Amino acid sequence: MKKFIILIIMLMLTTLLTLMLGDSFIAPQNVLSGLFKLGDPYTNLVINTLRLPRVLLAIVTGAALGIAGCVLQFITKNPLASPDVIGISQGANVGSLVFLIVLTTSTEALLLPIAYQPIFSMLGAIIVTALLYFLAMRKSYKRDRLILIGISFNILCQAIVMFLILTSNKRSAQAQIWITGSVHQAEYQQVMIVGSILFIIMVILTYYARSFDIHYLGRNLSLALGNPYQHISVIALISMSILIGISMSYVGGIQFVGLIAPHIALKLGAHQFRNRIFYSAIIGAIILLLSDLIGRTLFLPKEIPAGIFTALIGSPFFMYLLIKSRK
Repeated sequence: MKKFIILIIMLMLTTLLTLMLGDSFIAPQNVLSGLFKLGDPYTNLVINTLRLPRVLLAIVTGAALGIAGCVLQFITKNPLASPDVIGISQGANVGSLVFLIVLTTSTEALLLPIAYQPIFSMLGAIIVTALLYFLAMRKSYKRDRLILIGISFNILCQAIVMFLILTSNKRSAQAQIWITGSVHQAEYQQVMIVGSILFIIMVILTYYARSFDIHYLGRNLSLALGNPYQHISVIALISMSILIGISMSYVGGIQFVGLIAPHIALKLGAHQFRNRIFYSAIIGAIILLLSDLIGRTLFLPKEIPAGIFTALIGSPFFMYLLIKSRK
């Protein structure tokens, strides 16, 4: 409990820091007055219009990605399993780009309202997850087979993404920026949508937390204890796909948050499923907040997408886990 409280305090301090820093420095007391629109017009504008939506979107999407990675690693019992590694995130990217590039006219007008983009993103993630389930998990599960098939799907989806971008002039510049992963186009409506879905998924996962703990014991023992093994697997995979799809539709290709956050949560002693998803949510939010903060402050006046920094951290971390698992 003490570690969880420390994590919450770290999240609050990181949030305050990201609201303070940017093109201009805003003192902590002015940040607080700006949040309640009690400051001067400039401070109120910067805090409530420019920085707060971005910070809130980073928190909810970082939490969603952390939980998605936690669920996948818990259900597969595989520390290398991550939505970014086994192609699920790329499947979401394909869904979004089909909407942005294919379903547009020659004048770049969308054939459907932009509100439908998250649906296409979630469908892309669900399709890849379903294929992985039937090919690598349904009958006999082997950890290495899941990773190898997943990496194949990852490469395939990346090829489709590049094909869509390079063969079309429609929204290609927007798509190239989007796939790197960034929260710079954050809006309060996006925060509300992601936050609402995140809350619903968290309630469902918390309700089934004990079943997830039994599921972790293995198929035979789980069934012997009367736990619906396949039912829990399906709930986990659908929940994870929805979280990945809705997050990717708004922030693009943010990588490796779902790999790193659950590992840190486990190192902090979160062994039970209920504890691990809450730890992973907070850690994922902190990772994305810090990545975005670094990208928009260290290289001023340029802004580097947060997804680049999560990839720079996550790629070596994945190689470390891969080497460690082979010992």
